[in-house]
Amino acid sequence: MNEYMKKLIIPILWEGLFTISCFCLPDKYYPYTNFLFYLGIVIYFILNRYFSFEELKSNIISRKKFWMPVFVTILFLILAFGLSYLPKMIFPNLNEGMINLRINNWSGVVLFILSTIIFPPLAEEMFYRKAIINFESKKILYISTITSLFLFAIEHSLSWYGIFMAMIWGIPFSISYIKTKNIYVPMMAHFIVNLIGNGSTAIIMVVRLLN
Repeated sequence: MNEYMKKLIIPILWEGLFTISCFCLPDKYYPYTNFLFYLGIVIYFILNRYFSFEELKSNIISRKKFWMPVFVTILFLILAFGLSYLPKMIFPNLNEGMINLRINNWSGVVLFILSTIIFPPLAEEMFYRKAIINFESKKILYISTITSLFLFAIEHSLSWYGIFMAMIWGIPFSISYIKTKNIYVPMMAHFIVNLIGNGSTAIIMVVRLLN
């Protein structure tokens, strides 16, 4: 347990600094601070061997055994998105408080792609799922899972409703990891969803800059 806690100190402090920066800095700096947050998390956990390209490759070529839970995770994530927006249908003035990345140049587009498509599946699944979720006992599993969902949420939003939304989004990833004990399943599902959602936004940004 001591080793478990020691490995979490640096990434949790790193997230704390990122959260504080969101309150202290103008939103024009969000693309840069967001990128630095993810970069730091990715480097830290790769150095601590939470990720292996060989293991990812092995999972990808295992076909049905890997891809079936990936697509099931995606389906439940779509359901989670829908459920998270139900309160806003009743109370339309609810503030999501999401961290918006304002992009108006080519370097910003590159940062957007890295910070919303490439890095999040790696950083968030290694940190909030593999590093935090602990299987030592049922009690610890529940506590660590809820903790991971909360930390995942405050990295996405600065309002209580936004935190609630993001916690709902994190549930399919958490269940996927707990059921399969394979971090590459939620990681791949996360990448596919981000590629579709944020990839379309990136294309729109590129078209606008070209015009």
